[in-house]
Order: sequence, then structure tokens, then C-alpha cells
Amino acid sequence: MRRITRVFLSTILAWTATDGVQATSPIANLKAITQGGQVFLMWTEAETPPGTTFNVYMSEIVIADVARARRIAHHIEQHSARDWWADPASFAKDKPVAEPVGWLLTPGARRLDPAGGLFVHTVAADSRGKLYFAVTSTDRDGRENTQLAIGVNSLDQGVAAAAAPIQPIWQRSESPPTRGDGRGKAMWLHLHAKGGVVPSMEYLVFGDATMGWREGLPFKFSVRIQEGEVVVRPTDRVWINRPHTEAGDGGTPAIWTFWYGYNSNIFDRALMGRGVPTNYTERRNLWILDFVRDYYQPELNRWYCSGSSMGGCGTISFGFRRAELFAAVYAHVPIVSYTYLGRGSAWRLEPSCWTGPIPADLKTNEDVGLLTRMNGERFVRESQEDLPPVFLINGRQDASIPWQNNPPFYRALNDTRQGFAVYWDNGDHPGCGKDAPADVKAWAQRFRQFRRDESFPAFSNTSSNRNPGDGRPEDGDIVGWMNRGMDWSDVRDGPDRYMITVQASYPGIEYPVTTDATLRRLQQFRIRPGERLKVRVGDAPPSETEADGNGRLTIRGVAIPSGAGASIVVERTGGGTRSSGR
Repeated sequence: MRRITRVFLSTILAWTATDGVQATSPIANLKAITQGGQVFLMWTEAETPPGTTFNVYMSEIVIADVARARRIAHHIEQHSARDWWADPASFAKDKPVAEPVGWLLTPGARRLDPAGGLFVHTVAADSRGKLYFAVTSTDRDGRENTQLAIGVNSLDQGVAAAAAPIQPIWQRSESPPTRGDGRGKAMWLHLHAKGGVVPSMEYLVFGDATMGWREGLPFKFSVRIQEGEVVVRPTDRVWINRPHTEAGDGGTPAIWTFWYGYNSNIFDRALMGRGVPTNYTERRNLWILDFVRDYYQPELNRWYCSGSSMGGCGTISFGFRRAELFAAVYAHVPIVSYTYLGRGSAWRLEPSCWTGPIPADLKTNEDVGLLTRMNGERFVRESQEDLPPVFLINGRQDASIPWQNNPPFYRALNDTRQGFAVYWDNGDHPGCGKDAPADVKAWAQRFRQFRRDESFPAFSNTSSNRNPGDGRPEDGDIVGWMNRGMDWSDVRDGPDRYMITVQASYPGIEYPVTTDATLRRLQQFRIRPGERLKVRVGDAPPSETEADGNGRLTIRGVAIPSGAGASIVVERTGGGTRSSGR
């Protein structure tokens, strides 16, 4: 009887709406399927005037009035069943529009009709019972057609869906890898530059409400096992449903975000002043890495991150800050801090995060100033943990990556005794590092020698360092480096005794080289704050030294007489502890 009543009500509403919804609404044949903790809503869509967008409402009962339901999505684009990732014009304004194709939601099945509509809802953990949905349209002037016809643009049957982890959708014709195929292998997160889009991406995901300015935004990424590594290539693109004309080199509706995020109201330029800069892209990357960890199961102690240009920027702002994830990172021509020093670099965030110059007090979703959040020098100086060792290459004539921010960042790494090596030349953006020495070019592989479960020495105040200057073009060495050629071997990390040989070597190096060596990522040789320790360097007699207030030991003035290096032995004295500053 209840079913008959519902059908009768739907029929009556449809009849009475013949001159209303049926005549004016572009939405019909609304249906839903469930998959991987998500509800996929699909509908047929008539042609609509430019600027039309669509809205989705949800309720636990049949929706006959949107005022009694919750709107869960807005500004859905026209023909949202179209796979815009397959169209080069989505990413470059000078590309011709490709023949539209629909999303592939089931491997091996037919793609959706690209003329139709699609929205994907992620079921909340506290969701109970069936869910009902309705779809409306809004014209370019913001007028919403809220009339509904049950069974037409409002579901007459509820969807039984339970919360579950989102599952990415395989996009290739061959079978996907099996779970655990990456077991025992390293993982490399490779971040592309600004103009790049990863070709032949294996996975499609529709994000939840935390991953974008609206729920259900699609993103793609690649995971491949290559040369013994699990290689992960995410994409820094998001659909904002309008031309991003405020980006000087943009103008397309699929924008880049410098691997951080963007304004919560980016869909409407006029509303961005009331929006919040939010780290959506970082959340997407973390979701991808969680999936890779669970499905491919790479060795957790050998995760690495690298990139060049915008990819290098993301390596510093994302990978370098994730000491719990990455063993080491490598960045070529990155922005290390977003500031307005010199030619400035903060303007790179303006098109996506704000409406012009970024105010000093503009807060992110993390309740910290955006310029503070994206200031690498400040992050290094305030960090108390063992950050991933970082290898950097920059050019002094790089118009895209202003030089002024680099020397303060280098000095912050040195002053706080983090693991790092940097090289700079007088190159521009595309030319930087092309004529670098072979040992510096080898850093692109060198960073993979670190592990999160092995200790290493962080070198500072090394005598072979060159002077990067103060950021002015005329100050400092035109070509130079810090911690070039610094290495180690023969680590023995025991409960009561620590041994290591530190080395320095590159063509033309002059010995002796002196350096301060700070023991990082200690495994068994744990040090208490202020603990007294006995240290012997080479053949010199042992001396006592004291750990700092964070339980970290720096052996100062280690002399490396030759390429053979210098041995360091640290033992416990059995004495008490005292606290001291860093």
C-alpha cells in the first residue's frame, strides 16, 4: 500500500508540474547506485543557457520540498558526467576542445553519457537508514528552480548506503595490480610542475567534502611499479567551474594550486573575500598516500618525495613538513617561502587563495596566517623534530623563483642543525643546475639512501660551504653550495654506544674539512635531555659533552683530514642529566 501511495503521489506531482518542472527543468531520470561507501547520482540533462549550475539535496525521507532537505552540493557544472580530465582544453587555454567522453565508473564497462549529469556523495560515518536525493538547477543570475517531481528530479526510492572507505576506480584496460604488489619496495611521490598533467592516470576518485570546495570533485592519479619502486604521481588540478582568468598564465577551469590548496569560495570570484584558504590539495595527497600504504603496501621507512618547479614547491611545503612519512626529499628550483621579499613569491598564491595581495592576518583553515603557514624558514626555525633531509638546487637569476628567500632558508637549516645539502648557480628557471657538477646532479638519487629507521648525521657550519649572501643579487658567491659532498658510513647504533664515520669528498675539495655533526633519528642510542656523554673523534682523546634540552647531541668542530673520513664514538658516562638550551 505504501508503495502504491508513493507512486500515486509521484504521478500527481509530475502531472501538476507539467507546465512547471517538466517544462523548464533540464533534469530527468534521476537514479542512484552505491559503490565503495559512496552514492553515485546520475541524471539526464537537457541543454541549458550558459552559466547554469546544479544543486543536490539530501534527506532521510522523500524530498518534495528542498526547504525540508539539506543542500550538500552547489555549482555543479553543466554536463558533469563528462570526464574533463580527458580534454586538454581543461588545462591549457590554447588547446582545442576535444570530443567529450563520459566518466568510466566501472572497469571494462561503458562510459557515462557525457551530456548527462553526475554527482558523488560520500556517506557519513553516522549515517543510518536510507538516503533520498533531489537535484535542482540555478541560472547564471543565481535564481534557483526549486520545483521537484518525485521520480523525475527527486528520488522516489531511498538509497541504502553504509559508510566505508572510498575506493578509487581503475581506469586502464589491463587488470589492476593485486593488493601487496609493492611490498618490500620503496615509495616515491613525484610532484609535477605547473604545466604538467600526468598522462595515462590509473585511478579516478571522487573526493569527500574535506577534499575540495564542494563534495564529489573528481581527481586522478597514477601509481606504477617501476625499477623496484612504487611510483606515485598525483595531479595538482581542480575543477572550479569558471575560467580562472585572474591567474596570469591560467584562464582555464582546471586550476593548479601549488600543491597546497585554495580558497573555499573559489567557484565564485565575488565570494572569495569571504572564503578561507584551505589545504585541499594536501588532503588529497594524504588520502592517496593512505590508499597506497593500504593497497600497495610499500616499505614505510623508504618513502621519498621530489619535484621540480611547482613540484619542488610542493616538495618543500608538503613533503618536507611530513617527517612522519618521508625519509628524505629532493627539490629542484622550489619556492621555499612565500613572501613579498624582492620580486616576491607570495603572489603565486594570490589567484587561488585570495583576491589580491595576501594580508598578513589572512587565516587558513588551520587558524594560522597563510603567509606564516607557507613560510619555510619560519617552519624550520620553529620545528623541534627531525625533519626529512632535504636536497635543494636553486638559480640566482630565476625569475620564477626569486632568490631572496633562499639564503634565509639555507641558514635556518644550518642554524637548527637539520639534514640538508644545497647548491646554487647563476642560472635561470629552466637552466638552473644544467651545468652542475656530477656529484650534485647525483642528489636526484642520493636522497633515496636515507631511511626513517636509520640514524644519520646532520652537518652544519661546514668549512667547505660557500656564501649564499643576504639575498641581494650582488651579495655572496655566484655559484656555491652548503654541505656538498658530506656523507657517512659504518653506523652502529646501539643502546649504550654509537659509532659512525663522517666523510667529505667532491672534486677539488681541500682538506681538512671541519663540520658540526648532529645525530638525528637515533634508534637505539636514545639520549636524555641534558645527558652527559663521552665523545671520541678519530685518534683524539675522548672528551665529555652534553646533549641539549631536546635530547639531541651535536659534536662540534669535527675535523675530516682526508677522503677516508673521521670516526666518531659516543658512549654514556653513567652520570646524571642537566637541561640546557638548544
